[in-house]
Amino acid sequence: MGLLSLVQSQPRLLGGLLSLGVLGVGTAFLSKRKLDQTYPSIPLHALPKASACRNLIENGGETTSRASWGLSQSTILSSWSGSDEKTHWIPSFVAIQAEIPISALEKYRAKQHHPQHETDTDGGADEPLRLAQNLVAAFLDARGAGPDSWLLDKDVPPLSFCPGTRLFGNGSGLGAFLLGVWSSATGRDIRPQTLPGDVAQPLTRFPSNRTAVAIAGTESAAAGAVMYWKVPDATMRAVDRAAVDWLPWRLMQGGYQEWMVEKISGEMARVVYVSVECAQLFPRGRSKRDFRRVPWLVYELHALYTQYLLFNAVRYLNRQ
Repeated sequence: MGLLSLVQSQPRLLGGLLSLGVLGVGTAFLSKRKLDQTYPSIPLHALPKASACRNLIENGGETTSRASWGLSQSTILSSWSGSDEKTHWIPSFVAIQAEIPISALEKYRAKQHHPQHETDTDGGADEPLRLAQNLVAAFLDARGAGPDSWLLDKDVPPLSFCPGTRLFGNGSGLGAFLLGVWSSATGRDIRPQTLPGDVAQPLTRFPSNRTAVAIAGTESAAAGAVMYWKVPDATMRAVDRAAVDWLPWRLMQGGYQEWMVEKISGEMARVVYVSVECAQLFPRGRSKRDFRRVPWLVYELHALYTQYLLFNAVRYLNRQ
């Protein structure tokens, strides 16, 4: 039976399928619109001045007019090894924010047992950092209940906020590790040099945000935590081979994610989730800088996934 014959013989079936299709598209459109209203993306300059990822992009390396997804220009970074050679660039950036009651952050208790917060001995002076740590806990609990947990959650250790702690994933494979925490309330800054030498290392050099924290100390209290991740070396070698030989795009090699809490009143806080991706400038030892990046649609899907992750974390916060 040809397509025309099927249409002629089953007009109701065709009408039903078309109606379902229109309904599905309409539902997806309205859902995305609702996400954009409640969890909007924000530009780099809208992040708190003390943001470690903002400091990385603005002060972490050489600026270039080469556009990145989510940025008007990009930053070229040195490798973590300490060499001054600029080996990586930032091809994409996305930041999502939402406003939630402080009470939701205060009462959250992570599913995993974890040691006392490092700020428990500060006499209550660093409330923003404790709220940021609770946000991280909710984020990890929500992500662990999602569809990617079967791939990434391998023997996840208890949650800790010590630099170098593995947050999820495999220690030798695709994993996520804590770089550090910061707070404008007490002047605490990210200090990458304290990262232990026996843990997986980040891709690129990451500057301290000490100056930014000091400047932001006079503004609304804010705090945050930074995570780093990278693709396993074997996988990256295969991807780079494809990029050099025939692939017109590049994939992300690793990057950084930051969770921030900024108190905007006595009852409300602004939470921000930032994702900064890094890519190798010289795949397979090429001498010319390679500025290829992921396709636009892949970036948009990545931004949508970032919205979903923050939405899910806030949902977990509001459950308790």
